[in-house]
This record gives sequence, C-alpha cells and structure tokens, in this order.
Amino acid sequence: MLSQRAKLLYWPLGVILGLLAAFIVMPLLGDDEAHAESTVGPVLSDSDGALRELVIQYTPDSADIVIPPYRDFLSQLPADVTVHVVCQNREAFDDLVARLGQVDCQLHPVTADHPMTSWSRDRWIALAPSGDSTTFTLLSPRGELGADAWPSRKGDEGIGDDLAAALPNIDSVRSELYFDGGDFVCDEETAFVTPNVRLRNLQVTVKTEIELLRRLKEITGRKVVLLKDAPDHHAGMYMMTLGNKRVMVGDPSLAKAPLTEEEIANLPFPYPADFSDETQALFDSVAEQCRNAGYEVIRVPVAPCKDGRTFITSLNSVLDDRDGKRTVYMPVIDGAEKLNDAAEEVWKDAGFDVKRVNCTTCYKWFGSLRCLVNVSNRE
Repeated sequence: MLSQRAKLLYWPLGVILGLLAAFIVMPLLGDDEAHAESTVGPVLSDSDGALRELVIQYTPDSADIVIPPYRDFLSQLPADVTVHVVCQNREAFDDLVARLGQVDCQLHPVTADHPMTSWSRDRWIALAPSGDSTTFTLLSPRGELGADAWPSRKGDEGIGDDLAAALPNIDSVRSELYFDGGDFVCDEETAFVTPNVRLRNLQVTVKTEIELLRRLKEITGRKVVLLKDAPDHHAGMYMMTLGNKRVMVGDPSLAKAPLTEEEIANLPFPYPADFSDETQALFDSVAEQCRNAGYEVIRVPVAPCKDGRTFITSLNSVLDDRDGKRTVYMPVIDGAEKLNDAAEEVWKDAGFDVKRVNCTTCYKWFGSLRCLVNVSNRE
C-alpha cells in the first residue's frame, strides 16, 4: 500500500503546490523548513557507500540470458548483502536458486503476481532516507515505453509498488516525468542525465528545459547535468561515476587502437563495429561535458556496434565502496579478451579492485550487468 506522501505525487501539480508537506514542494521551502519536513533524501550514488540491498527480477523464460551473469555476480557478493528477487511466484524463485548454486549473499523472494521482464534497472531510481526516517523511496517513471503493447513491460510498471508492499523499509512513489532508471548516473554531488529524458518530457510533461531541470533537481536532490550530446543509449553504457569527483567515460578510439583489422571484423557483434568519427564525437562530447562540470575524466575502451545498441563496455557495472576499498563488478564479453583486459587495467589504475562478471549472454540484448541489477539501499 502506498503511503500518504506517495499518493500525493499522483495528484495534479496545482494541488501538490498547495500542500507544503508534500514531497514535490520541499525544494520550494526554506532550507531549514524543508529539512525538517522531508523524509526523502537525494538519489543514491552509484559510486559511494557499501552495497546493502539490491533488486533483481527473474522469469524462467529468460534463464539462458540472465543466469550466467547473475551467477557470476551474486557468487562474488559479500554475505551481508541482501538481494531481493522479484518473481511471479515461488516456483520461479526456487528455479533461480537451483540454477545459481552456492552464493554467500542473502536471497529474498518478492512475489509479483503479474508479467514482468528481467531488466531491473529501468524500473525506478532509489532515494535515500532523510532526517530520522529509515525508509528508502523508489521513484518510478510516469510510464514504461512499450507498456501498451507489451504485457511484460506493463507489469514492470508495478515493480516499485510490489517492493514497497513486501519490504518494511521501502516506499513507492510515481513521478510525473518519463524516464528510465538507466537514464541516470549519479554520485554524491551530481546526477548525470541522458538526452532521452529531455526528448521524452519537453512539451509533454514540462514546457521548457528550465522547468525540466528544476524538476530533475527536485527529484534527485543533486546538481543536474542534462547531457546535450551523447550516444543514444542508457548512461551506464558510456559513463560511470567513480567517486571523489571523477567519472569514467568510454572511448571507441582506445578500443580500436590495439585491435587488428581482422580482430575488429571478428568482434562478437550482430553488425560491424562503429568506430566512425561521428560516434567518437558523441563519446568525446560526454567527456567534455563532464569536464565542464568540474570532473576529472578517465577514458576507457568501449566498442560500439553499428546498430547503435550493442556495446562492448565495462562501464555498465556495479560499484561497491566498503572498508576503505572500492570494488567494481565489471562486465566482460567472450571474444573481446583484449578489450576486457584493457578495461580492467583502466579500472585498476583508477583504484578499484576488479571482479569480472561474464555478460556474454545478455549484452546482445542491448544491456549488461547494471541493466539487470538495481540498488535500493547503500550504507
């Protein structure tokens, strides 16, 4: 059941603005008053804090795609991490457990009696508690792309509510904005947001870009960099925050340089690799926008495909920051060993312990590790 604050977010903006206790108007109050009344904090950082609770979704018909990366990832997680597994029924959860084998992390079933996909990241973004609250808030988009024609995607719209109904430390609200969770990459200061959020919302949910920026700042509780030029994909496919005012950004030229023409032709893509000047310029533009925001930029090899959707990228990762050590769960792809090794060296040089996760079975579906895993709680 949604909380009273959650229900307020469904109301028209004019009504919400008249209710000073509502989530949407907190940024309009004085700083002290807003802090006193709001129990919702900023969006969780992708790079700061220890992982505590994660969410994955599982359907048995996707087992061939998701079990290999799930097995690699979950078997390396610390024992104090809880993974909530959203399934349609207990039988599906038991099927996942049987396929995974031994893991040290805690697996917890969450039943959602409706169709769904196995892609967890896009369903919501998590907002930290504020003040004395211990409740994390899952903010779901206004709607899912393709929901009208795709029952599983329609079911994905309710995942946030399913989690809130099952978990005592979770609340669920719905934004008036359209977005995917993968459209955001955040640290403790800044939310980097893909151009697609602009395209989906201008003249639809907001009238101007200034209004959109204001809403994104209110939602995330962070400074917002709304990227103007970037690859047409989710942010985690081409960039990742690292903490300490650093970001890592993909660079196709670094992927091309160590490969022979034969190796480029044999990359495991459905179409040829795209090392064009036009594509390189999009990645370079992201790097420049990050520098302009005051960030140190580290470049890492990323190989895009000419279909515009299939990337060999180590950036679609999950980061853990605990006990003074930073760890990256880094996707790797069979048949791209030179790129895997080169990316690992960049991550190590950036100060990360690298744990490889084989994503060969899922990357060809236009997503990788981060697309399959969402984070609902960091320490």
